[in-house]
Amino acid sequence: MRRLAAALMAVSTLVLAGCAQNFDRGPEGKVTDKIKDGKKFYLVVDPNKAGAEQKFRVSKYDYHDCNRGSKYPKCVDD
Repeated sequence: MRRLAAALMAVSTLVLAGCAQNFDRGPEGKVTDKIKDGKKFYLVVDPNKAGAEQKFRVSKYDYHDCNRGSKYPKCVDD
């Protein structure tokens, strides 16, 4: 019975670890747009304030924490 409990615990840990979203951090800059495409969330950031915007994928939590006009990644770190 202990082996079964240990096996179930190991499997549940692996499943939960697989659910974590780990996306590369985008460039620092001002958030100019937010895009939701199905279950994928994106931020558009202008790092140089020169119109050279970059779009990158973020977690839904980062998407909700960062508003247009906020400074990325400060909006995530607060």
